[in-house]
Amino acid sequence: MATHPFLPAAVEAALGQRYIVASEIAVGGQGAVFRATRVSRPDNSVADDLVALKLHLYRNQDIRVQREISAMENISHPTLARLIEHGYCDVANRHTRYVAWEFIDGQPLSQKLKQGHLLESEVVAIGRDVLAAIAQIWSLRIVHGDIKPSNIMLRDSGGAVLIDLGAARHLEQDNSPAARKPFGTAGYLSPEQARGTTALSCASDIFSLGVVMLQCLIGRHPTEYDQRALAEGLRASSVRMPVSTGLVTALDKMLSARPTFRPSPAGLASYFDRLQQSMDGDLGRMSAVAV
Repeated sequence: MATHPFLPAAVEAALGQRYIVASEIAVGGQGAVFRATRVSRPDNSVADDLVALKLHLYRNQDIRVQREISAMENISHPTLARLIEHGYCDVANRHTRYVAWEFIDGQPLSQKLKQGHLLESEVVAIGRDVLAAIAQIWSLRIVHGDIKPSNIMLRDSGGAVLIDLGAARHLEQDNSPAARKPFGTAGYLSPEQARGTTALSCASDIFSLGVVMLQCLIGRHPTEYDQRALAEGLRASSVRMPVSTGLVTALDKMLSARPTFRPSPAGLASYFDRLQQSMDGDLGRMSAVAV
C-alpha cells in the first residue's frame, strides 16, 4: 500500500493553522488527500470551506497539477469540482504543492459500479451532468482528456460531478511536446486521442463518456479495457440491453469513430434532459395507474 510522510498536525502547521485537517480519504503514488476545513484564507479573512486537500509528493507532477489548476481557475459550475486554493508549503522536510478542492459528499462512479449495472434513468442523469461539464470547459476550448468512472463523483444529494483535469488540454495554449503524446486511460481514449492527434476537441471527451455510459448500462467495460477494440468506434446497438431506442441511438453517435459524427455536448445534454423528463413522466403515470 502506498505511504506518505504527511501527518495532519504537520500539514496544519505548514499551512499556518488556516486548515483543520481531518481524516485521510485517499493515498497513492502521487501523494495524499485529506478531508479538511479551511477556516481562513491566505489574507487571514474568515472562511468556512469543507475541502479535499491534496498534497503532492513529487515536483515532477507540477505540469499535470498546473494543468488542472489552469483549467479550473476561471470556472464555476455545479457539475465541476470548485477550486478553493492552491500553493506551496514546507511539510515533512519537503517543499510541497497543495491544492484544496470543494469536498464532494458522495462516491466515485467506479465504486458504485462494483455493485453492478445502473438503471437507464441513472445513466441518463449522469450523462446529462457530465455533458454539461464538458460543454462548460469546451467553452474555454479545454478538453478534459481522461473521462472515466473514477473521475466522476456522484453526490449523495444527487447529481454527477466531473473531477481531475490533470490531463486537460487547452488547445490555444498547449503546444508542448507532452501535448503530442496520448494522455489518459487505456480503454476510454477516443480513437483520435489514442493516435496522438493534437487537434482534439470536445468530441474526444464525448466518445470517452459514451464508453463510460455503456459500461454503466451493462455492468462491465464493453471491450474489457482493450483500447485497440475502440479504434473503429463502438456500436451500442450491437449490445443486448433493456434500454430505450433513443438512448441506444445517442450512444451510437457518441461512439462513432469519426469525431465529426459525434453530437455537441450542449445538444446531447439537452437531449438527455428531455429523455430523463420523459422517463420521469412515464414513471409518474405508472405510479398513478398503480394507485
